[in-house]
Amino acid sequence: MPITFLGRALIAGVAALAMTMISARPANSEPKDDPIAWITQYENDAAAADLAGDVSFYQKNLTDDWSDGMSNGQFQTKKELISDLTDKAHNITFHETLANMKVRVYGDTAVANYTETYDALTSGKRVAKTIITTDTFVKVGGQWKLAAAHSSAVGHP
Repeated sequence: MPITFLGRALIAGVAALAMTMISARPANSEPKDDPIAWITQYENDAAAADLAGDVSFYQKNLTDDWSDGMSNGQFQTKKELISDLTDKAHNITFHETLANMKVRVYGDTAVANYTETYDALTSGKRVAKTIITTDTFVKVGGQWKLAAAHSSAVGHP
């Protein structure tokens, strides 16, 4: 059965829509040739996820064995972070800003350093402070993932 002009136009329209959807990336997907831009965007998306209480952001973007050396002197695993973020009665971020971002890439590994100022309810206690953080990223299956983080509190003179 021959395809009519209208049928060809419909097929072309569907094909164009499909190509647009394939080429469109979510906000936190990796620019193919700019890991510095991707990691910088990741860090800003993470701050937005904190403010929104978006647990899925961390479920997707952390390695399974992720660990965090927190500014309170404790270590935290991915499982513990997800549990904390799910407990919205005791863990809420009210304000968070990032500054002094620097990203360095070494093949399939990258390091981001930045200063973060936040005000949050953490384990039921209000905490407002400034910290410096180092995040270590690895490329896993073609995608950048956060593998480790370490933060230290900034002393105020």
